[in-house]
Amino acid sequence: MSEKQPQEPESALPTGEPIAINQFSSARMGLVPGSSVLKVDRYAVACIPFRMSLSGAVLLTSFSPQELTLFMRYTNTIAGLSIAFQRADAAQTHKIFARCTIKSIAPMRGRESVGLISIAWKPCPPDLTTTLEEYLLMLERLKVEYDDYKGKLIKLDPANAALLGYNNYAAIIHGREQVKVAAFCLASDRLDFLVPKDGPELVPKAMASVKLFFRSFQFVVSGILSDVQKLPNGAQKAILSLNFCPELVDILERYRFHEQFSSQKTSIA
Repeated sequence: MSEKQPQEPESALPTGEPIAINQFSSARMGLVPGSSVLKVDRYAVACIPFRMSLSGAVLLTSFSPQELTLFMRYTNTIAGLSIAFQRADAAQTHKIFARCTIKSIAPMRGRESVGLISIAWKPCPPDLTTTLEEYLLMLERLKVEYDDYKGKLIKLDPANAALLGYNNYAAIIHGREQVKVAAFCLASDRLDFLVPKDGPELVPKAMASVKLFFRSFQFVVSGILSDVQKLPNGAQKAILSLNFCPELVDILERYRFHEQFSSQKTSIA
């Protein structure tokens, strides 16, 4: 009797899961700024990746009303996207050309001069697939770290702020304004901060967002205000229960590694 060979497990990564292309994802994937060009018929359209997945992408570009009308005629036609990546461990830039179908072209709501081009790969090139899958796997690892680091508060004193690369600046987003706050404790799932007496009135259990400024990245953390206390001087002390934020967990992961390495080095000495 012949033994049954074990089957390869199917990829746990959904082909349509979109990756938001921002400062963090661009840096981790090595996306070269200004390298993306969509070739449509005889035209070369400079564009910026907005979202990418294993099944397609959404691109941003600048269109006049006349250009938008012209390019909308190319909906459901074949095009090609040139894009470049510079991996940290590679000496040279790696250029990829991906054949695709234009699914839709439309103006961005509220910004008529910005066009959104939705494309589907025909198919996704192997090198691009590898890049996207590696990033998605990194996100899965960071989600595990997010759970591991929950409740492990770090005081944002000068020494820890230096190790974290924190620029000692945070701002709560209130409508269209950003109001400076003082963050003093941080974990993967929690941010403790003080709001000045002339700041916005916070409501417990309400959603809130705070922008954090680090040397590596500037990013927004969001969640629910689990506790708000009014202090005698009129300021407010708040605890924000954070949703998963890859930029933050990535920074905490590096901090914890440095902490562990320093501890081992001290033990050896």
